[in-house]
Amino acid sequence: MPLAGKRKNPLDPLPRRLRETSMSMQRFVGQRLYHLVGARRPGADQENFETLCAILRSMELRACEVAGERGGMRTVRDPARPVTNGEPIQQSVVCLCDIPREDLPFHARRYGRFGIGICRSVVAQWGGRPVIYIPFSKRAYGNWGARFPGEVKSVLEGLDRFFPDTPAVRSKAAGAPAQDAQEAVDEASSLITRDLQAFLKFWDVDLPEDHPENFYMEREWRKFGNLELASCLQEVVAPPRYHDELRTILDNLRARGRYLIGEVELTSILE
Repeated sequence: MPLAGKRKNPLDPLPRRLRETSMSMQRFVGQRLYHLVGARRPGADQENFETLCAILRSMELRACEVAGERGGMRTVRDPARPVTNGEPIQQSVVCLCDIPREDLPFHARRYGRFGIGICRSVVAQWGGRPVIYIPFSKRAYGNWGARFPGEVKSVLEGLDRFFPDTPAVRSKAAGAPAQDAQEAVDEASSLITRDLQAFLKFWDVDLPEDHPENFYMEREWRKFGNLELASCLQEVVAPPRYHDELRTILDNLRARGRYLIGEVELTSILE
């Protein structure tokens, strides 16, 4: 009696050949993160070109301003402030998107055609990570996504109300146990604000893909503080007519001998 052929694993949803083909065709993630500079005026090419040049000359992507200051790890939690543009609080972060280059035209409608591509691995090493998208539906106000901002706010207000007195700043190693109840509460409040609220993004799940408030389509990453570009800049994105000027800027940076580790591509977003 001939031996039966190898039985297919019932838990394997795809044959190996199809699985390998599927993996090779996957392009909804990449090894680079992108920052396009035209959030205020996507169609203002000259203005956005000048912004890109300023970023390259400084070799630094600067965090958004919070309470009149930039850089560092800053958050502002205002109990009276509603969720604005999907954000429950203000935070000093740089924002990037995890969108492959081939799919950037959709993103460019909101943020313009000028920007930079950055090594995702380096951003992760420096504390960058994806935001946590919280879906909600205005059609059902009792859903979890609609309730969650209020629940987090209530928890933090409770901590502030029952433990209102913050002690003097004490030196403490990260991860070391709290010395008293007040310190434990302060650390819990700080962690919720810094590592949870600062990375939340709320979006209406019923919006069409091209709606300006469909934030889910941005596939956003964030990093607290400014981002130094010398070791992670891999790509400069701009229309072809600007490439010569940008190449001159990159050559000048290399000539100084202290910028740009590795090669940098000049690319364009195809319409």
